[in-house]
Amino acid sequence: MISEPEMTGGFDTPGPDVIAGSGDPEDDPGPGRGRAGRRRALAWGAAGAVLASAVWAGALRAYGHYHHGGPDLHGYVLGDSPCAGTTLAPLTTALGATDVSSVSPATARLGHALDQLRCTLAVSAPSRPAGTARYEIFVTVDLHRTTDPRAEFDDQRGLDSDTLTPAAATRPVPGLGDEAYLLTLGAQSEELKVRHGGAVFTLTLTGYNALSTAPGAPAVPRGAATAPADFDGYQDALVRAMRKVMAGQHRS
Repeated sequence: MISEPEMTGGFDTPGPDVIAGSGDPEDDPGPGRGRAGRRRALAWGAAGAVLASAVWAGALRAYGHYHHGGPDLHGYVLGDSPCAGTTLAPLTTALGATDVSSVSPATARLGHALDQLRCTLAVSAPSRPAGTARYEIFVTVDLHRTTDPRAEFDDQRGLDSDTLTPAAATRPVPGLGDEAYLLTLGAQSEELKVRHGGAVFTLTLTGYNALSTAPGAPAVPRGAATAPADFDGYQDALVRAMRKVMAGQHRS
């Protein structure tokens, strides 16, 4: 179950900008992309996501009033955890999720030049021919207070930022922020990136290998992909989920 989000940093206090995972080797998703640099081992729980603390969200929004100047943020401030409530429901529903749990609490950092929020959701769903597929949904929100991120955003177009290698495919997504594009990072990984003024949002979906659990089903060797190989079918769900993520960080 998602615990109360953590807020770190402030105007004079640096804070972590990554999420700590469970570190349990039993939660290792197995071979594959892993996204290990910034995503930790999956922590599987029976309970689903719950709403983030209203006090936490209110505190973050209060900090936003003290920031002035810099690129236009179009009313975005750090608010509720995108991994709580129903924000990512368009994507978890499309995946056919039977279990949704947090990898770690949502983490936020407030700084002079950059406000950041990170959260990760673990999802399990049935897979064919039998068994359970595992997925990870990773959300980042970066609010650039002093420097326009446009040049950096354009420079990284078509780039897998974890491996610093070209993405397998890139396509623009019209009607989302100032500019947006979908990256195919591999057979089982899709990433949607959006820039709206000084706000940059990233939503990444990665599938992992899983073992068959159905009685009498043939054994599936570890390393054999049971998550869907074609992630193109989830691109529309990624866009719909991203719209909810952006709406959740917008000051009403």
